Amino acid sequence: MLVLCRVEPLPGREMSLRELLQSRRDAILERWRGAVFGAFPEQTVRFFRNESNRFENPVGHAIIHDTATILDAVIAGEPHGASQALESLVRIRAVQDVSAAEAVAFAFQLKRALRSELAGELAAGTLWTELIDLDERIDGLASAAFEVYVGCRDQIANMRIGEMRRRVAAVLQRLGEPPTEDPDSPREESRMEAGGKA
Repeated sequence: MLVLCRVEPLPGREMSLRELLQSRRDAILERWRGAVFGAFPEQTVRFFRNESNRFENPVGHAIIHDTATILDAVIAGEPHGASQALESLVRIRAVQDVSAAEAVAFAFQLKRALRSELAGELAAGTLWTELIDLDERIDGLASAAFEVYVGCRDQIANMRIGEMRRRVAAVLQRLGEPPTEDPDSPREESRMEAGGKA
């Protein structure tokens, strides 16, 4: 787990973007969490925020913990260190049958939270080079989140297909019909190959 300490600038020296992010970390995190929680009903959000028991409130606990982990990794310039937290957030959205855009929106919400909180400092235009680098790190998170989402949806689709096959097999068994072969099974593939050679 990354630990960030508060950094104060030396007299007469402007703070770097990283130092600004570290000094305003809690405010940025609160803005970002507010945006992430905005995807859920108000009553659900109250529960997420107020129930501290991770077993009673696994989703709220994950969002609170994972957003902190991801933000700290982004500030430290080590976004790959937050891969587990990233996957956790994406899985929460993927099982809700939301679109890919909705599932990875939290990455772009982080970008907006950063810009909103640091609007005054960014207006001076002296931090643009660092800001471009920060944007690239967040865009990389969004790309990684999309890949996780696609993998999750494929896994969910395969589970649904498997469940449907089991239901069909159960119905056929009750009707006294022999179960149909899985067309992807090695036995069925070899039988089809043999038939093609005949």
